[in-house]
Amino acid sequence: MKPGSRFNIDDFLVENSVASDILMQFKGTISEKKSDRIIDDMEMLFDEREKLIRKRILIASLEILQNVSQHNEFPLYPSVFLAVRTKQGFRIDCGNAISIQRRALIEKLIRDVNRKVAINDKETYKKALEDSDINGRGLGLLEIRRKAGMPLDFAFTVIDDGTYFFHFIVKFNMSV
Repeated sequence: MKPGSRFNIDDFLVENSVASDILMQFKGTISEKKSDRIIDDMEMLFDEREKLIRKRILIASLEILQNVSQHNEFPLYPSVFLAVRTKQGFRIDCGNAISIQRRALIEKLIRDVNRKVAINDKETYKKALEDSDINGRGLGLLEIRRKAGMPLDFAFTVIDDGTYFFHFIVKFNMSV
C-alpha cells in the first residue's frame, strides 16, 4: 500500500477472519495460475456433511478469482481472498483495488444482479442472462449469485484519492 494510505489490507484480513474457521487465506497478486492453486487447495477442506455445498462454493470461488485476475486495475496493490466457515455456512471475502470510475459500474452490476435473480428460479436466471450487458458484463456475477443462493454483498473503502478497495462478500447458507 502507498504510504499514508487510509486502508490497511492486513487489518482487513484480521477483521474479516475474527470468530471464523479460516479455510483459505491469500494476499498478493491473483493470477490464473494462483486461482487454480487456491481452488485445488480448497477442494480438500470440506468435510463429509459439506459435500453438497462444496461444488457451489468452488464454482463461485473460481468465478470470483477470475474476476479479480482479469479486471485488476492496480496490480501493485495486493488482492485478497478469504474463505471461512461460519455458523450459518460459508463466506468468501475477496478484494482488490479499483478506480473511482469502476466503482459505480461494479455497484450497479451487483445491485442489478441481486434485484433480478431469485433463489432457484431458473426462468428469472435465464431472463437475466438474456438481459445482461451486450459486453457480457455481469454474467459472472449472475453465476456467483445463483451458486450462493443469497444476495451478494459489497463495500468500498478509500485507499487514496481516486482509488478504492472493493470488498466483495459472498455467503453460502448450509440450509439453502
